[in-house]
Amino acid sequence: VKKMASQIVVACHKQSYVYAVLCCQKTDTIKAYLTFLKEANGIKAKAVAVCHTDTSAWNPKHLAFQVLKVKPRTISIFHFLPEDHIVWVPNWI
Repeated sequence: VKKMASQIVVACHKQSYVYAVLCCQKTDTIKAYLTFLKEANGIKAKAVAVCHTDTSAWNPKHLAFQVLKVKPRTISIFHFLPEDHIVWVPNWI
């Protein structure tokens, strides 16, 4: 796992439209990581994972809180990005 160097991250999420539309947000409450995955059969892949360090403004009914049985502000939320989403960072560590 390699942590991306910047404290400022721009994350872009694909929207459901006929044309390519991305909703992008700049934040300093997300940390981004490049992860290297390997299956038992030897197939390798790279994936971007993000950590939301401040969930205080999230809807308390967000699926992540329901699945994890926690409340906003109590933990950081980590997840992999889908292949059609983008994370922009200035440089790597």
